[in-house]
Amino acid sequence: MIKRVICVLIAAFMFIGLVACGSNSSENTDESSVQPSAQPTEKPELKPAEMKGEISFWHFNKDEGPKIVEAFNKVYPNIKVNLTIVPDKDQNYINKITAAIRSGSGVPDVFSGESAFVRKLVEMEGAYADISDRVKPLQDDIVKYTLEVGTDVNGKIKALSHQITAGGLAYKKPVAKKYLGTDDPEKIAEMLSTPEKCIETAKTLKEKSGGKVSLFPVWEEPYKMFLGSRATGWVKDNKLVIDPKMSDFIDYAKQLNETGGEAGLQQWNPPWAAAIGDDETAMCWAVPTWGVPWIVGSNDKKAADGGRWGLVKAPLEYFWGGTWYGIYAKSEKQDLAWEFIKWFTTDKDHLREWSKSTGDIPSSLSLLEEGSKSSDVDKIMGINLYKFYVPFVNNINGGIFTQYDSAIEQVYTDTMRSYLAGKLNSKEDFLKQFKETVKTNLKDIEVN
Repeated sequence: MIKRVICVLIAAFMFIGLVACGSNSSENTDESSVQPSAQPTEKPELKPAEMKGEISFWHFNKDEGPKIVEAFNKVYPNIKVNLTIVPDKDQNYINKITAAIRSGSGVPDVFSGESAFVRKLVEMEGAYADISDRVKPLQDDIVKYTLEVGTDVNGKIKALSHQITAGGLAYKKPVAKKYLGTDDPEKIAEMLSTPEKCIETAKTLKEKSGGKVSLFPVWEEPYKMFLGSRATGWVKDNKLVIDPKMSDFIDYAKQLNETGGEAGLQQWNPPWAAAIGDDETAMCWAVPTWGVPWIVGSNDKKAADGGRWGLVKAPLEYFWGGTWYGIYAKSEKQDLAWEFIKWFTTDKDHLREWSKSTGDIPSSLSLLEEGSKSSDVDKIMGINLYKFYVPFVNNINGGIFTQYDSAIEQVYTDTMRSYLAGKLNSKEDFLKQFKETVKTNLKDIEVN
């Protein structure tokens, strides 16, 4: 009897189980009862004014830094940018940011890098974050050499620039007219079309002015042209490389100095700046894109009226300067930091306005094409600057930048000053001292 009851109960439980399973199977095949996926959905993209937060930003340029933040906050009013200006006099900026990175303390979310030392930051471990994936959707519109400079040896993009810095040769029209008999850009361009012709023109200018006016204010003007037109950077395969252009320049600077082709000033010193505004010292200055407003415009108050300056192709195609921006690798605010950099270096509406207000020429390929077709004329030079500078961009070799540039170029210019002052007797003495100093200062590269 007990066994029969147990069997009945077991049979009942089995029947209930089958009914339950059948019920679940029926529910799973009913499409109207399927629940939505539990996978997270993407958040809707926020508009600039809706983004909120706070980032820190270091810059070495007291004029540019505040303008960047001001422009950014007009579009992103709720992202607070704490700006710190660290002037780069005597390498103060690069030394301070390097010390902060190595200590891991006090590093800003975003920090700038000037052309002379940006590669040091790009290659430095723990400095800039890898932004390759963020840049990928944008890079087809970015000038190639600016990307090359901001990319490390492993192919990771670490920094972006908002500008191109192709170079030209600016000349004073009144000086050219008075002593060379013409201020016509085509004729002046021919007189300055090669380094050798520059020497001949320098001799003529010196003679016609009674020994008063030099072609260049200082040898550092053509130095920028030789430096920016090299085929190879200062260091390759961890070895010091002296590109033929830099070897040639030792002879060229000596010849220029001996013929009175340079006035013996020093770049960026007050006498050099003052000479830009007078017609009694020199005729030509090396002027990259940013140099029209910053070198000529800011130092020659009469330049803004037009008619005083002309701009011609330099005897050697070159570039000079530029600023890049990257995100600190350990920043906890990388999304906001990226928004800041992306907007400043790639937003077309912003770049268009920035170009009009500052004179910078943007690193956007589409804007370069747009600007070249524009009827806008620069007041100082009297020409369309896009149309003048853009043809040189494709020939700029971003691969010549190295992390050692600032240190090596300081040694080179110091050695050149000694050479021209008569403290070194020959080119061989120059090269010997240059190599020995580089070897002493930079222990991690091989010097032969």
